[in-house]
Amino acid sequence: MAKLDVGELLRRSPFAPLGAEIDTLAALMVSKRVGRQEMVFWEGDLEARFFILGEGRLKAFRKLPEGKDITVFLLSKGDCFGFLPLLDGSPFPLSVEALEESVLLSLGRAEFSRFIKEHPDAALILLAHLAGRLRGCLDQVETIGRQGALARTAHGLMSLIPASEDAGAQPEAVLPFTQEEFAHILHLAPENLSRALARLQKEGAIRRLGKRRFRILSLQALRTTAG
Repeated sequence: MAKLDVGELLRRSPFAPLGAEIDTLAALMVSKRVGRQEMVFWEGDLEARFFILGEGRLKAFRKLPEGKDITVFLLSKGDCFGFLPLLDGSPFPLSVEALEESVLLSLGRAEFSRFIKEHPDAALILLAHLAGRLRGCLDQVETIGRQGALARTAHGLMSLIPASEDAGAQPEAVLPFTQEEFAHILHLAPENLSRALARLQKEGAIRRLGKRRFRILSLQALRTTAG
C-alpha cells in the first residue's frame, strides 16, 4: 500500500469543513496497519480512540446472546468510527474486524479533547456527522423491520441509488462491497438475497450489469416492492 496523505484523507472526511485546521489534526493522528481478519477492537474494550480508515475494508458487528454475529455496518476508505468512547470514555459498543489488509489512523481522547477546545468548530462538525450516522441507523432499523427478503432487497437497492439521480432516469445501484456482505447488511441469508434479486430481474424492476452493478429499470416497481 502507498504511503497515506493524512491531510488529503481528512479533507475527504466529515472534518473537511475545518479548512486549514485539518493540518493540525493530521499531525495528531497515529497510523496502524492491520491484517485480514485481524480485530481492530472488541465490543467492551475500554481504549477511547477515534479512527479513520485510510485503506482497506472493515466490518463492525455485535455478537448476539445466542452467539450469532450481526453486521451493523461496513467501513471503506475515508469512513470514521469510534466516536462514542471518544466523547464519553465508555467501552466500544461494537466489535470491528478487518475484511482485508487495512491501514487505520487514530487519535486518543486526550489529544482530541485538546483539539476540540482549541478548535470548537470541530465539535459542531462532529455533532452533524453523528446525526447523519443516527439517521442511517434508523434507516437500517426500518429495513430490518420490513417483512420478507424481497422487500428488504428492494429497499436496500434503493438506498444505493445516488441522491443526485434524475427521477425519470434509469439509475445504477452499485454495491460498495460483495453480495454476501450486502446480504449480511440486510440480515438475509445469501441464498435468499440471490433469489430476491433474480425475482426483481424477472419482474423487470432491475437488470444486473455486473457482479456489483444493477440498472434500475423501474423505480416505481422497486418502491412498490419495498413497501
